[in-house]
Amino acid sequence: MKSLTVDSKTGKAVSQTGNLLGDLAQGLWDNGKRALPHGTCPYVGTGGHASYGGFGLFSREAGLLLDRITAAEVVIANGTVLTVSNTTHPDLFWALRGAAPSFGIVTAWTFATLAAPKTLINYTLAWSKKISRSQAIQILNAYQTFAASKPRNELSMLCPLGVDDGAIDLTFTGTYYGSLTDFKAAIKPFQSKLPGSPKLTTKTFNWYDGLVDVTGPLSTKKPEPYDTFFAKSVVISKPLASSAVENWVDYMLQKGGDTGLWWWVEIDMYGGAVAQVPENTTAYAHRNNILNFQFYGGTPNGKGKFPSSGISFINGLASSLAPKPSGAYPNYIDPTLTADQWHTLYFAGNYGRLTKIKKAWDPRNVFSFPQSIPLAK
Repeated sequence: MKSLTVDSKTGKAVSQTGNLLGDLAQGLWDNGKRALPHGTCPYVGTGGHASYGGFGLFSREAGLLLDRITAAEVVIANGTVLTVSNTTHPDLFWALRGAAPSFGIVTAWTFATLAAPKTLINYTLAWSKKISRSQAIQILNAYQTFAASKPRNELSMLCPLGVDDGAIDLTFTGTYYGSLTDFKAAIKPFQSKLPGSPKLTTKTFNWYDGLVDVTGPLSTKKPEPYDTFFAKSVVISKPLASSAVENWVDYMLQKGGDTGLWWWVEIDMYGGAVAQVPENTTAYAHRNNILNFQFYGGTPNGKGKFPSSGISFINGLASSLAPKPSGAYPNYIDPTLTADQWHTLYFAGNYGRLTKIKKAWDPRNVFSFPQSIPLAK
């Protein structure tokens, strides 16, 4: 299930879903220096990644991975193999782009690929001195404000964050798809609001080398290291109140230092091309987000059972920021959510239509799992 073909004239790529992201990225580069927007972990599977969104550094410029899908080969509940698109079984095609595992087994995606950008800038904004509590709050509020200001689509940004030696430890990193001059102009409004004089470091690459600089080697020939973890997410469509950020920072400072976990938060800036697609175009519902917070906790060395106290800590990490979240990213599956919660948080206004399509295409609920779309009543 690892076939990948690229039409050199049209740029159309047909990729079987056994391909991982590293396989896809390498194969596209090797076949005409093509590219797609997708995540940065080479071992993530393309089947699920594209099914539930597929956000990555290139997404503010080129959309989600599912936005580049033009057709899908899928095995439906009665065993029939179909090729679906906007013109053939469009209702099923709509549902596959946002909730595919509930409707069938996708065996291949057809993507409209893009010419890989010739030049990109990878950058880091980092602090050389320990960040105070008040500085951390100021920095995070500045990030929210900047994300809501609709920065240039060419600019991606993420903030890895944790606690180190009793202080919030964070950096900003990302990619600009263009020239160094344009990047400096795009980052300046944000940089000027940051306390503590962080150092800006940049590197100029072509597409492939820039991708590897972020992801590491794309090869997936060796087994991926095992990890025992729990993760969840919160997406926001407008800046949170400063009091919410203060509460969150205090939670991390007070409870994040001795959890017995390896934990971190990653805050991705959304918007750009993702937000330029209407929310009812695909089953992916969260088009108007400005930030996505991923909360992740793993056991030491990836071994042992994940402790219940760790689940409580990660849940508290999310709820201390947003006690009543309005959305979550469905690719970060959270088994602690109730049915009512995940129906809304993952699928929002598209949930009702998904249940009707489920009833039409899988009336016996063959594709059933804890968070699968149920049949309409």
